[in-house]
Amino acid sequence: MKRKKILIITSRFPFPLDKGDKLRIYYQIKHISKNHSIFLISLNAEKKIPKTHLNELNQYCQEIHVIPLPLFTRFINILKSFFKGEPLQVGYFYSNYANKKIQSIIKNIHPDWCYSQLIRTAKYTQNYNNNIIDYMDALSKGIERRINHFPIILQPLIKREYIITKNYESYIFNKFKKHTIITKNDRQFINHNNNSKITVVANGVDTEYFKSKNINKKEYDLVFVGNMSYPPNVTAAVYLCEKILPIIEKKYKRCRVLIGGTNPNNRVKKLQTKNIFISGWVSDIRAIYESGYIFIAPMFIGTGLQNKLLEAMSMGMPCVTTDLANKALLANKSQITIANNADEFANACIKILNNENLANSLKVAGRKFVEEKYDWKKINSKLSKLFN
Repeated sequence: MKRKKILIITSRFPFPLDKGDKLRIYYQIKHISKNHSIFLISLNAEKKIPKTHLNELNQYCQEIHVIPLPLFTRFINILKSFFKGEPLQVGYFYSNYANKKIQSIIKNIHPDWCYSQLIRTAKYTQNYNNNIIDYMDALSKGIERRINHFPIILQPLIKREYIITKNYESYIFNKFKKHTIITKNDRQFINHNNNSKITVVANGVDTEYFKSKNINKKEYDLVFVGNMSYPPNVTAAVYLCEKILPIIEKKYKRCRVLIGGTNPNNRVKKLQTKNIFISGWVSDIRAIYESGYIFIAPMFIGTGLQNKLLEAMSMGMPCVTTDLANKALLANKSQITIANNADEFANACIKILNNENLANSLKVAGRKFVEEKYDWKKINSKLSKLFN
């Protein structure tokens, strides 16, 4: 099979693996690079990328181009996108300077495929015939689910953004030859007559890396992990500590909780007590999973497949989550426990804490489930076919 040149554009540099979009593209690049030449372009609205992070991707990429997005440029382009009726996050990640740079790179490389991650980067490759867009999630649906979580004064603005994003997802569909998305559930929310043609390429998990060392002593009863500045994760953490935990402690016992993950905002930090610990960034997230008995994910807003659930199940943790989260995961009741309100979550956790056989059964079934359905090697072979 002839090696193809694949140009990939991301809105963030794909390392460290502290956000879902980074994790997804990192493992995709790692897999695709075995058979194809990868040319990575990453927009950068953060600090300068450390050399160690660049080196992590250098082992898989033929070339890496990091294009800065200065704060002033982002501010001006958000204003432009507002008045042009484009999604604000499309404006945030677009600049004329970046576009000229990217077009020059494309002209020099002559890629066989241009692969854009998220609608944020779609404008840079929308005029090419050999293009693929990874929607990842139905971003508009995620915005719609969060409308009521904003202050009332901001809700009309968020509703406007929802409608604009929904229309943009449909508009951009016609600009790309191929399309991917993480779940069938999200695919139906892309507002286009041909949305059934979007290829589902799920998220996965490195089942060899996320493997329990079978440490018997568990420091915490409940664990939740995520990017703790991301609104759905913040909402879940607050719900866990303020709604679920009091019921468990009233019916069962004092419960120790660990909230792990990067960038905890002030709302999350304020949750810390003598029985609730906020870890912040850790170099090896496996240590967080390993320290807890149950992984609990009360996700009531947001879209897509939760990487945290894949990792927890791969680590052999019994997991409790919502119907909404499991609509993407599609595990059965022998593999995961479903709860949809505070009482159900509390009772489910108490039942698992009190029943070692049930806990072990969920651990084994959950691990087997992700090994068979969500191992990255199996997932990314589907993506490779699109480039062939």
